[in-house]
Amino acid sequence: MKSKSALRLCLSLFICFALLIGSQSFLQSLLTLYPEWFCILFHAVSMFIPIVLLHLLMPRKEVFRPKLKPSHISAEMLSFTLCAGLSITFARFILDYLVYRITGSNTLALPFSLLTISFGNSVSVLALLAAILIPAFMEELYLRGYIQTFLSEYMSTRQVLIVLSLISTMLYGSLPTFPGGFLFALGMSWLAFVFGSFWYAVIAHITSSALYLFLGWIVSKFTVYGILRFLPALSAIFALLFLYIALRLAERLMLRQQFKKLHYVQHSDYSLSKFAGNAAALAFLFVFIAKAVIGII
Repeated sequence: MKSKSALRLCLSLFICFALLIGSQSFLQSLLTLYPEWFCILFHAVSMFIPIVLLHLLMPRKEVFRPKLKPSHISAEMLSFTLCAGLSITFARFILDYLVYRITGSNTLALPFSLLTISFGNSVSVLALLAAILIPAFMEELYLRGYIQTFLSEYMSTRQVLIVLSLISTMLYGSLPTFPGGFLFALGMSWLAFVFGSFWYAVIAHITSSALYLFLGWIVSKFTVYGILRFLPALSAIFALLFLYIALRLAERLMLRQQFKKLHYVQHSDYSLSKFAGNAAALAFLFVFIAKAVIGII
């Protein structure tokens, strides 16, 4: 990985994080009857501008093609993606609940997108669909379609999955969401890799967002009735159930060789140091610490 390529990539991530922080601060002071639409708009812009930046700063001789089109689609692959997404989401809820109990927080936050989407008093079905579909598509397009594809050309698969999962979780800008967010991001990155397209991560992300939005509604409405006494146990049961179904489907997919194998590239450690050691990456890390750890932003 060249130094300029690593700098350009980390610069887009830094701008994405800055836009998410700025949008979150701006939305808190924005008075409107339909805050969900402004949240969706700012979320899409926070992903779209870094994508445009990657194209504008790309050298003319460098060719970069993100993995947007799936090479093959089957009912079993889609079923596996849905079951894996549901299992990961229920497991993520359990981790978020454990952090909630350990930290003694007043509320159980269940973010289903990088930018917190606030809903007004009158929410339409169209707004709910947009809140589920648009953030999921834009996040996977940018993170799995562009960033993961770029990193895969220079780093080993394991390094890409771990690094991108850390980056995706850091974009939330919050420490309580880190364990659950890391598990979720790791699952989305793995799905995009094994099937060779970010669309499978989009499908799993949409499924996860719909379920997390539903779980958040249940928690907000029925916490006073003691719903949290048995909801984590039910989540564990459903996580194991969908995991079992996903493993059975994975067995068939492996027999048909429809899973990609982990691969390595040369000079992966050198590429990783170039990516993590440039000025934009250090600025991104500094701002994350300032936001999530120190709380000065």
